[in-house]
Amino acid sequence: MTSVSHPEKVLFPQSGVTKGEVVDYYESVSARLLPHLVDRPLTLQRFPQGIAKQGFMQKNAGKGFPSFIDHFELPKQGGTVDAPVIHDLEGLVYLANQNTITFHIPAFRTTDVEHPDRLVFDLDPAEGDIDGARLAARATGDLLDSLSVPSWLMASGSKGFHVVTPLAPTVSFDQIGRFAQALAVMLASAQPDQMTVEFLRKERKGRVFVDWMRNHFGATGVAPYSLRPLSQAPIATPIDWEELPTTTPDGFDLRSFELAADPWADASPFDLSAVVAKIDQLVSERGIKLPDFDRFGRDLEKGKA
Repeated sequence: MTSVSHPEKVLFPQSGVTKGEVVDYYESVSARLLPHLVDRPLTLQRFPQGIAKQGFMQKNAGKGFPSFIDHFELPKQGGTVDAPVIHDLEGLVYLANQNTITFHIPAFRTTDVEHPDRLVFDLDPAEGDIDGARLAARATGDLLDSLSVPSWLMASGSKGFHVVTPLAPTVSFDQIGRFAQALAVMLASAQPDQMTVEFLRKERKGRVFVDWMRNHFGATGVAPYSLRPLSQAPIATPIDWEELPTTTPDGFDLRSFELAADPWADASPFDLSAVVAKIDQLVSERGIKLPDFDRFGRDLEKGKA
């Protein structure tokens, strides 16, 4: 196992959390975290000098990475990415020792890059709008429930909540993208004063952004149990739906966190194919038009003169 170098180094200056504490934390939650990381091309958010200094997003495996961390080639615009892939606790500890604060994951594993294995809605409110974040999360869960799609909830460790459904490998990225977009537009259409699909922040006007674009092939989202690079070392924490009214998005942090019963213990891959096949009918019945978006989520129709 990797030995921790400079465990005394402070990575979170405001709370005093050290590198040693970060590594210890990741070891302590490894049984919960690793199932979300294993066999996925990872994007690492690293802060070698602590979060008060400029960090960086690392998508390519370092040349000096040990042999127990695999490399996986992914296409990107103009080239490829040589992404790091871990398989066990040894890989997790090594990356934490490299000052990785947050692990970002795509919606697929290296064993099947054609089919997403998770559906994610990232509910992003205006700063401080916890009630709006809760309302949007509840509405998203209710809409999925109305379609007989189970969902699980995560406090993001930052401003909002994520609603997640593990998927069986039965739908393509094109299908899941269209499905996620349709549901986001339905949510925004049902409560236009509360929710929006406007990508540009200036167009949101205080509403919660229903970010469905985490479901594209090249997109990533924060992994459950990841730390976030904010002052108190908050944690992206899975919670029960019953906890939503009393939980804040950043309500769990490294020094106060204790593992309890797993709120996602019953989460199992759901076959979304039958629901996806009906999405055009659902959209038509509700009189909703799905906008054409560019890769940044901007409405192409609005950009036309």
